[in-house]
Amino acid sequence: MKKIAREFADIYRFFWKTPIGERSVVFYAEHEGYFAYFEGLIRELTELRGLTIAYITSDVKDPIFSMEAAKKGKIFPFYIRTLLPYFMLFVHSKVFVMTMTDLGQFHIKRSINQVHYVYLFHALVSTHMAYRESAFDSYDTILCAGPHQVAEIRQREKLKQLPPKNLMEAGYYRLERIYNSYKNFKHKRRDDKKVILIAPSWGKDNVLEACGGYLIDKLLNAGYEVIVRPHPETIRRFPKLVDSFAVRFGNNDFFTLERSVASDDSILRADVLISDTSGITLEYSFGTERPVLFIDVPPKVRNENFRELEIKPIELALRDKIGIIVSPKKLDDIDQMIDNLISKKDDYQESIRVLRAQYVYAFGQSSKISSKYITDLITQNVQKA
Repeated sequence: MKKIAREFADIYRFFWKTPIGERSVVFYAEHEGYFAYFEGLIRELTELRGLTIAYITSDVKDPIFSMEAAKKGKIFPFYIRTLLPYFMLFVHSKVFVMTMTDLGQFHIKRSINQVHYVYLFHALVSTHMAYRESAFDSYDTILCAGPHQVAEIRQREKLKQLPPKNLMEAGYYRLERIYNSYKNFKHKRRDDKKVILIAPSWGKDNVLEACGGYLIDKLLNAGYEVIVRPHPETIRRFPKLVDSFAVRFGNNDFFTLERSVASDDSILRADVLISDTSGITLEYSFGTERPVLFIDVPPKVRNENFRELEIKPIELALRDKIGIIVSPKKLDDIDQMIDNLISKKDDYQESIRVLRAQYVYAFGQSSKISSKYITDLITQNVQKA
């Protein structure tokens, strides 16, 4: 009851106590982890362009409420979760920025007011396999991370005769954040052990479900420090699976079960990432310039018609270029595979840099590009492509 009362209070504060000029730009985050994608853009808008923004979060423990920018009145945070569908229907702002897909497809509809919806990617992966078929159809602008996303969206618009959206060559801030953090990261090893991060996608047949227990046990016995970082959706949908790892390996000092994705520390510490087709593989590889060990489980396909576009998803196309692909049934020698990857990290580094330049827009400039575009939207009141 306390949470729903807070929602009502925050909705009242948004509509009746916050001047329209201070909520002309609204951000929405499903949970605390999404601030990592908004951070650079928000800082650019508030600190360098002098704007005030509203930040809607469905996480009551979101640290946004205690951030300095909120205390200084540059960010107005609001907690809205259960009442979000009703709030979204009547929200009034010039620009609404979100990382949540499927606007207008389910319970979250476009506002009855004139609002320009901007989608910001929270992964570098393809738009046509990892997401539902109509996931991006209802946005006015999409801040694209790389040319593959532009090609996929334009191809879908052509095939389905959809109105063209504004597609900005915006880049990907989270990748820049990881890259900059890694450059300044001081790695402190525990007992000189190499660190292995297991961070797969979510859904049926993901790495943790297919071979998680065996893999963790094998790595610990081989003398590695192991960090398991389940996807937030895995924690939500398969809590018993996640808890089973805590029960089985929790007493091992060199095992960590990381239930939050808000921090990048495990990404920075890992000598090798083990994953599947998760977007973290591209963030890790392009951000730290180190190779990935891919477990060849069935990819997460949320759009069975993705082949209609005749474009191979990037998360499949780049696997053998940024690492090695291993069958989940052939993990007996995984320690040798890991050591081999580490020994060849300099060779991978060069090829990874070339691929990053090819597949990521405006590396190092994403926040500046996106903030200028959003500022122009506000001042020019642009609504449609």
